[in-house]
Amino acid sequence: MRWKHHHLAYLFGVLLSISLMANIYFYTTQLEKLKKEIEISSESSEKQAVHLRTKDDRHSEDEQRSDVKDTSESQLEFAANQFITFAFTWEDGTYPTRKRQANQYMSESLKRMLFASSGSDDKFSATVSGIEVFPRHDDPEHCIVRFQRTLTINANGYEETSEELVELTFTHQNKRYVVDQMKSLQTSGGV
Repeated sequence: MRWKHHHLAYLFGVLLSISLMANIYFYTTQLEKLKKEIEISSESSEKQAVHLRTKDDRHSEDEQRSDVKDTSESQLEFAANQFITFAFTWEDGTYPTRKRQANQYMSESLKRMLFASSGSDDKFSATVSGIEVFPRHDDPEHCIVRFQRTLTINANGYEETSEELVELTFTHQNKRYVVDQMKSLQTSGGV
């Protein structure tokens, strides 16, 4: 049998149509499977979304309470840092200015105690570093602060660094924390 061009074209057409029908069948079955999977996943997603919404609602209420605590704790830590830096840092000639600014960081009674004299003699300076604030979770207006204080005698350059530990008690004045009391927690010698 001799194959002619029109026979080959006919055979090629039949094979092409079989291939197209197979591809169409394959893609339609894949599309149906994909639709079913999407329906199943959307149903489970809706169920999970409802579950997560109720869980998130409960969590957001807890988080809002926690955020209020975190905000007041961070304000307390900031106020403690500011107070320690302000109260324990001395430089030449800054005493009168610092005495005037003390109301921003401490109560009037604490100011009278820390800034009792009318000036300083500029014989020493002090710096503060490594401030760590530990808020009390059971009493939000108290915290313990650990820091290093370096005292320098200006005449001879002698430096002495000490670890300090104080407990601060805060009050709320003009929508901010102000230190009302300060208590040293350092032990003095002994076992």
